[in-house]
Order: sequence, then C-alpha cells, then structure tokens
Amino acid sequence: MVGAGAAGLGAARRLADNGLKVVVLEARNRIGGRMFTDRSSMGIPIERGAELIHGGPHASTWKYVQEANIRTAMFTDNYVRLDETQPWHNPESLMAYSFPKGMPAGLAVYDTEPLPTPDPGEMAEHYLVHKIGITDENWPTAVHFLAVDSEPLYNMAATSILDTLADCIHYTLHPDELPEPEVLNPNDPEHDDGDYRVIGGYDQVLRAVARPVDVLLNTVVKHVEYTANGVVMQTSRGAIKSARALIAVPAGVLKRDMIVFDPVLPADKLALIDQFQYRPIFKCLLEFDHKVLTINGKDFGYAEPLRGNPKTLWNASIGAPRYKGQVITGWVTGAAAAELLQLSQRDRYRATLDVVRKAVGDNGLKYKNAVMHDWAQDPFAWGAYGRGVGSQIYKPVDGVIYWAGIQTSSIHASYNSGVAQADLLLANPPVRGWSQRGRGQAAAH
Repeated sequence: MVGAGAAGLGAARRLADNGLKVVVLEARNRIGGRMFTDRSSMGIPIERGAELIHGGPHASTWKYVQEANIRTAMFTDNYVRLDETQPWHNPESLMAYSFPKGMPAGLAVYDTEPLPTPDPGEMAEHYLVHKIGITDENWPTAVHFLAVDSEPLYNMAATSILDTLADCIHYTLHPDELPEPEVLNPNDPEHDDGDYRVIGGYDQVLRAVARPVDVLLNTVVKHVEYTANGVVMQTSRGAIKSARALIAVPAGVLKRDMIVFDPVLPADKLALIDQFQYRPIFKCLLEFDHKVLTINGKDFGYAEPLRGNPKTLWNASIGAPRYKGQVITGWVTGAAAAELLQLSQRDRYRATLDVVRKAVGDNGLKYKNAVMHDWAQDPFAWGAYGRGVGSQIYKPVDGVIYWAGIQTSSIHASYNSGVAQADLLLANPPVRGWSQRGRGQAAAH
C-alpha cells in the first residue's frame, strides 16, 4: 500500500480485517495525507487540510468516531449575508431568496414561463446583468450562495443558477409557499446530516482506522516494477517486494511522475491522470485571544459574508473545552481563491482579517496567530482537490497494481475509495498464491 491518507488506510484496514498482512508505505512523517492536524501553532489543535465530517453519523467514517469515543460538534447555527448592510440570516429563509432592492417587475413573467436560455458558454454574472437586467447589488443571497464552494459568478456557467433564480422569483411572489428552513439537530436522526468538527483533532479518526495496520513513515516510493507475478518497489528504505500493490497517492504526485512505473503505465491510465485538474483552494485560520464573533448571542457554525473574499467563515474552535479564545477559518475556492493566492502570505492574512473585522463590526480587531497551508505547493500533494475524471482511473493494471483516492475530495469519499478497491483486490486472487513475507514487505497472505 502506497500512501497513508484516508484512501490508503481505508484499504489497508479492510484487507487487515480480512486476515491479510498489509504494510502501508508513507513518504511523510505522519499519516493523514491532506488531513493535517496541527497541534502546535495555536491554543487548540487545528486542521490545515480536511476539517469537517460531512454528513456526520451518515458518513462511512463515523463508526470510527464511535469506536474511539471521539467528541464532535455539529454546525447547527449557520448564517449568510451579502455584506454588513444586511443582518445575518438562514440560507433557506425568505430573506435569502429576496431581491435586496426589490424584484424588477419584468421578472414576474418567469414565474410561469422558463427563464431565457443562456448563450453557449455564457457566465452567470453576464447572464444576470445583460440578459435578465439584474445588477450585482440586487442579486439575492441564494444566488450568491451558489458560489460558496465553486466558482465566483463571473466564472460560473449561467446554466447552474437558473433553478435558484427561478426559486427566488417564485418565492418573492408567493412567500407563503417557501418551506420552513431545515433545523439541523445532532440528536435527531432525520436532521443530523450536517457538518461536524472533530474536537481535539481530526487525525484521531484516521488513527482509529490505522490501529491494526503496519505503517512505515518516511518511506518514499520512487520506482515500481511490476509483472503479472508481483511487484518490486524501490524506496528510500530499499527494495520491497509484494504480490500486489495499491497506489493511494494524490493525482499531483502521479502527474509529476514522482513514482516511476516499469513498464510504463497504459496510455489510457496516463491520459486520465493528465486530464485531472486541481482547483485553487484558499484556507486561512486566524486565532483570537477571546471569542470575537457570535451571532444572535450564540456560537455559529458557518457565517458566510458572500461579497467578501474569502466568502466563507467557519468556527474552527466550536466545542473546544476550556478554550477562551476563538479560531476562525476563512475559505474560498476557484478564481476567487486564485486571487488571494497571488498575494503575499502577510496580505492573505490581512484579507482574511478584513472579512472577519466586517463580520464582527470591529475595524481594530487583531489576531493572535495565523496559519495557512498551500496544498498546491505541498511536495507530497501538489493540490487540494479538483474535478474527478471518472471511475476508470481506478482500473487495475495487469491485475497487480490497484488504485484508490487520487481524485477524491473528502475524507469519507477517500476512505470509501480505498475500501472499494480493497474489496476488488480481495475478489481477485493473484496469479500466484500469497507468500509469507516479513515486516517491511507490502504483501498479504
């Protein structure tokens, strides 16, 4: 197994649970890959990479939260607003669907007729301004909200906003038909599928996954020679032989040929690796010596000032016991993230602080510590996540090289990918039987 991120550990755990001997080779000095719990930079453990369990009890990794008795805090109070001229409000409330300066009269016809069809390649901002006649200051919060985890509206396809824009028109004309906003509740099985922060560090979850697995850290795999009879890997610890190998490293590592395969991988595999493209991701954490931001007198989960950059703030210290400060994460993706990443490190912190200051209403607010990790420059990753290229990228090579992770964008998706490939490996015994191998050999028997 090459790579001790969620995919590699998920696969290794599945194989180990089925009685096979597995060794995971990891180039870093820690497990986790792009899950990186930092325990030294701030007053509490913080996450430089993956931070939240999306879906909570419904995520495949939740069983390890329960197994290890790990504490979590759900983001139950989430808010949006365009800027400081608006109050914070629920992203599913009537205010979210309302036009700040009133709906132009000409839009009422689109409550019963389809919106105009965008031109090929037309972007959302151009469509709103030039085809519909709605200027930026009158875009509903719900439309802005579409850009939170994707591209800014000037870089987003117009087709992706049509349904939401139609909802805004409809609910403005028929406010009584708007459903009540969902109330997230960690104690309600029907409404506990939100985002959960792991108190004390997300790495606790992967440590629980890895508990029965042998992991060799600081072991860089440089060359993989393979035939239908087995695999020989040249590593910084020397040669390691195995019956089969599962590669669970980021696409960026494969795209840069940091692992040389002999023979060269099939052309269709190389083409899929080359097609994968990372998206710019900006994540900055600021620590304050006291709790600077509450909304309606309560802790918040998300607070998203949609005209800011970064557009999303979340409470990275919610639930931390006996902690008197506050850690706030600033987050944005796509072209807006690329703009911030062009700045110096100091100016990235300043940009994030400016958004927090406006959210708090204190232009003199200062942070205590600041941290960010640029995954695009991380030599073991070369990117955070991007758009997947399909399941064919996981097709085994010669029945001995298996693949997991690579293009996944969440911890549980990565874990699921590893488990699926482990199951495929279990269902297809090698040409020659498993042989007994000692420590340091990535074989199963």
